[in-house]
Amino acid sequence: MAAHISTIDALAGGDAIETEALQILSSPNFASAFALDQAALTIAGYANLVFGTASIDGDAISTYFSTSVEVDGEPLPKWSTLSGYYDTSNGRYLQLHCNFPHHHEGVVRYLGCEDSLQAVQEAILDHDPIELETALIDNGMIAAYLRTIDEWNTHPHALATAHLPLVSVERIGDGAPRSGEERVRVLDCSRVLAGPVAGQMFASHGADVLRIDGPHLPSVPVCVIATGAGKRNAHLDLRRANDAATMSHLLESADIWIDAYRPGALAKHGFGLDSVPPGSVVVQLNAFDWDGPWAGRRGFDSIVQSTTGIVEAGTAAGRTDSPTPLPVQALDYMTGLLAAAVGEKVRQRQRAEGGTWLVRVSLLRTRNWLASLGGPKAFQPAPPKIHEATCATMDSPFGSVMFAKPLSGAVSSPPARLGSSKAAWGLD
Repeated sequence: MAAHISTIDALAGGDAIETEALQILSSPNFASAFALDQAALTIAGYANLVFGTASIDGDAISTYFSTSVEVDGEPLPKWSTLSGYYDTSNGRYLQLHCNFPHHHEGVVRYLGCEDSLQAVQEAILDHDPIELETALIDNGMIAAYLRTIDEWNTHPHALATAHLPLVSVERIGDGAPRSGEERVRVLDCSRVLAGPVAGQMFASHGADVLRIDGPHLPSVPVCVIATGAGKRNAHLDLRRANDAATMSHLLESADIWIDAYRPGALAKHGFGLDSVPPGSVVVQLNAFDWDGPWAGRRGFDSIVQSTTGIVEAGTAAGRTDSPTPLPVQALDYMTGLLAAAVGEKVRQRQRAEGGTWLVRVSLLRTRNWLASLGGPKAFQPAPPKIHEATCATMDSPFGSVMFAKPLSGAVSSPPARLGSSKAAWGLD
């Protein structure tokens, strides 16, 4: 594991981290066809080391990666009614991701059927699954045909991205070294899971994390709460001149800018890489990366798993009768923790060397790295274990919430509602 951490750390650059200092307290014991325990411990351990914690607890990983949230004693749902796997005309499966209302409505509208599981299933059987996957994606929905690993390995996008490192770091401009004497400011432009996980890691270690959302954009409540502790949340509509000006002002003094939107989404509002102030670090995340024929393709963790053969491999290795993905949204969590760790490492490097920096990670790169560690191998599917000792219960604007504690650092405040703070630094 130390060798894997050293390899990741070398990609980040700067002074080498002391990998031998990491103490592994336990293993998460994920049921998986892949080396998920090793992968999760490696990335989570690296993140803790970068942020000054020389240990990692597998029980905490298991709980944190599970996205388990309760409000007033009731668990929050993780999936909408139409999200899931559907039989197709060729005996395989198609996954639909409909957690956002417009994706749900768009699928029903495109298929021309009633809004029910049975009606959607019957309509899907009338289509070629690969053609339907393409059509839904082209029309702004989220879908994935469940490919095998062999099928994915010969796909044009797989071939175009196979060479990419787990993380890339590039100096994109000049900038004087920043002093590091003030509280770190993190502008968190992200939604759903991977980006918010990165922002929460900074928040748990004392950074001023301001998450920005458009007031018109949908959200996933379970993810807002699971990753919201210690953050403030503001609304800005970048289609409005005043809000765009506020965004520019925030960027001017941000140390870290997390951009987890699809490539070009913020740039079309004037917030591309050319808008990065000197001396800051931009951390970009997406699903299918910036290269290849599917660059910028819509996707989430489960969609990447389905598209690239992880689910099919898990189904075969687990000898199950239904699609069997990883037991948790591990690509999201590992990518988010990696983004935070490398972003912080590069921020520290900037203090010594100066410069303006770009860090890039993607769910696809994390998937490729996970697959490279070994597998698939036979296993017995089982849900992740939730360890109550690694959870926090707090009063919040949502009610009494129980959620997983961050993997290191501290919880300074409960999760807050989106848009509940002013778009300004240093406010309670």
